[in-house]
Amino acid sequence: MKYIYILVITLFVVLGSGCAEKAPELANNTSGQLPQNNTPEITNDSQISNMNNMDENVKYGSTDERIAAIAQEVEPIYFATDSYTISPSEHEKVDSDAAIFNGDLAQDLSIRVEGNCDEWGTDEYNYALGLKRAKSAKDALSVAGVNEGRMALISYGESKPVCSEHNDACWQQNRRADFTLLP
Repeated sequence: MKYIYILVITLFVVLGSGCAEKAPELANNTSGQLPQNNTPEITNDSQISNMNNMDENVKYGSTDERIAAIAQEVEPIYFATDSYTISPSEHEKVDSDAAIFNGDLAQDLSIRVEGNCDEWGTDEYNYALGLKRAKSAKDALSVAGVNEGRMALISYGESKPVCSEHNDACWQQNRRADFTLLP
């Protein structure tokens, strides 16, 4: 019995170690010299700096630059008082935001859907309502073609107002779902 355990362990070690990797072949070069590189030479520090800031996967610039550019185009979704239903007047914004999120600049980024409320109601009520607003926005984006796996929900309740005046116009600006892109 002891010999069987030793045999099994030895077999796993041999199979787990695998074969040694073969060194890649460079070319049919018999002179012993490395092949010539056809990439252009970088000649100044600004070119090097620009390349260091580039995201290798996307040709548009660094991830932070892409996120900043997209953030200027995305529009928040606004809600009526005590409501988490997206009104028909906001559906055009949902479709526009979905097209942006599915575009070349944003397709590899995650989306945080943030629910917000005005100052009316208790903290608990506003956090719950903010979460329902975020979920409504996420569901609408999903129907418009954005992958649900890219989106995460958060509720800020009344803690992140964009306007702090005490009037109807200001409260309306705070009843919204915002979108933040993440790498």
